[in-house]
Amino acid sequence: MQPININDDAEPVELSGPGAATGALVNVSSLSDTHMLSEQVYHSILQLVMRGQLQRGAALRIEELSRLLNVSPTPVREGLTRLESSGLVIHEPRKGFRVAPPLTQAQFEQLMDARELLEVGAAGAAAAAGGDKFVLALERALAAQEAAVDRFHRAKDLPDLDEMSWNVIDTDLHFHRVIFEYTNNPFIGRMAEALNGQSHRVRQSAEKGISDDLEALVEHRAISEAARTGDPLAVQAAMRSHLELVRVRAGLDAQ
Repeated sequence: MQPININDDAEPVELSGPGAATGALVNVSSLSDTHMLSEQVYHSILQLVMRGQLQRGAALRIEELSRLLNVSPTPVREGLTRLESSGLVIHEPRKGFRVAPPLTQAQFEQLMDARELLEVGAAGAAAAAGGDKFVLALERALAAQEAAVDRFHRAKDLPDLDEMSWNVIDTDLHFHRVIFEYTNNPFIGRMAEALNGQSHRVRQSAEKGISDDLEALVEHRAISEAARTGDPLAVQAAMRSHLELVRVRAGLDAQ
């Protein structure tokens, strides 16, 4: 897939390939609700960045994105500001927005340290506070991820492979979001949202594509099974093991 380099001198850009027909480029101008429009624009830009259709480090011109997504500049500006807070987009004075560069190795290690501190504790808190509802929600999230991984492998070399790969990433992240939700602590959720953008940057850096979907599924299943025991310490141990393995795999992908 060829990345898009958006700049002020470029002609209006049209996406090609499977991403253009699915979630990457949406005629969001037909949406009447302002919040819904802003949310859709945010996700459209996020997918463009995540799928590598916007070059890392490339300038992001509000006017060009506005034409690309067929919306006014206001929701585009809101979407870029939101992505800036996640770390996927950088804003520089007098230069504007640009796609964030990939994480350095030192930054990645710091990110994984932060994720372990937050997510291991969150897993234990969710197990203690969530009860049977947490177990059920986690099982549903796992089932959705299993279905997405299965569709992804069935879709090899098919036109919708790009959309299938996005669904794998999205359901993986949703599994983690369920854990944060069932801590019943909104502050943990806000901290997790900040880290999620950086986790997206790790995904974005993996230009070889998805390489650990099956491994992540096995590890998430272990977390879900631990949740069924009702033992917060078991859930914490399963989450810690998962994050340690994610760290190792990401290091191998970067080689």
